[in-house]
Amino acid sequence: MKKLFYCVIFINIAFSESVFGQTATQQQEIERSIREHKIQQRKFEKFKEAIQPKAISAERAALPFKTKRTREQNRRLLPSRADLEKYDSFLRQPRTGVVKIFPDIDCENNANVLRADEQCLKWIPNSAFYSFREAEHTNEFLSDLRVKDEFFVSDGILSQGILVSLGNISLENLTLNNDGMKFLIEFAPETDSKDALKQTKQIIRGVRSDKFEYRKTLPIVENATYAMRVVAYRGKFFRVFRGALFDVLAGDDRADLVVAFRVVRKSDDGSITLIWKELQRKEAPKIIFPKRDKKLKN
Repeated sequence: MKKLFYCVIFINIAFSESVFGQTATQQQEIERSIREHKIQQRKFEKFKEAIQPKAISAERAALPFKTKRTREQNRRLLPSRADLEKYDSFLRQPRTGVVKIFPDIDCENNANVLRADEQCLKWIPNSAFYSFREAEHTNEFLSDLRVKDEFFVSDGILSQGILVSLGNISLENLTLNNDGMKFLIEFAPETDSKDALKQTKQIIRGVRSDKFEYRKTLPIVENATYAMRVVAYRGKFFRVFRGALFDVLAGDDRADLVVAFRVVRKSDDGSITLIWKELQRKEAPKIIFPKRDKKLKN
């Protein structure tokens, strides 16, 4: 699968057990589920081409564990001392943070393939993907925000991400009452998968409300402030890694979050430094998929 997809977050992939220590019947059921997964993927490949923004990068093959970084890689991910000092008083406030995000250069497209070109040998694992819910870099599947080709993108798996640019306004004094926040706050996420998919397609195309436009993808502008609503639905999303099945969402803090962030630095190495603050957090709804009543034909 070549491009990361939005709408697959609402496709119900119903796997149930690991391949280790299974009976012949259980193994056949797992193989049947894998075949069904592949059929769903092929159908979606034909559908997604009509709605994909150009900023969307290649789809990832998820890992069942977080990629470890070296001490040097962690050091390179630290914001500059100048930024830490400049925003020290802001960062002392609760539910705030500063993060450096590098652009995604497709070094983690395939969990089973290691790119060894010069660019990827210098690549920092998960450095293009960030979770405000967890306040840490993470993999693309679990990210609330990622950087790709001079764009911000919000399209984590089983998540509804909505971005808006508020312009060059102060982040320190921004509240839920600011202009541009009403649509984000009042947005009612659907819990039925088909209706949620319709909302996803609308946001991909862009939704205008008052003088603002709400999208999943926005260009990165230095000294601009953005707001975002991320509805990370509760549920399960199973994948296969080296013959074993695992839930990508296991252990992830699923939540309904409103966050604002400001681009304070665009560095020569391509990295983007953001300061951010959480404005609202609620329990995330659970996505509901239709029951399947037909058996897959071999």
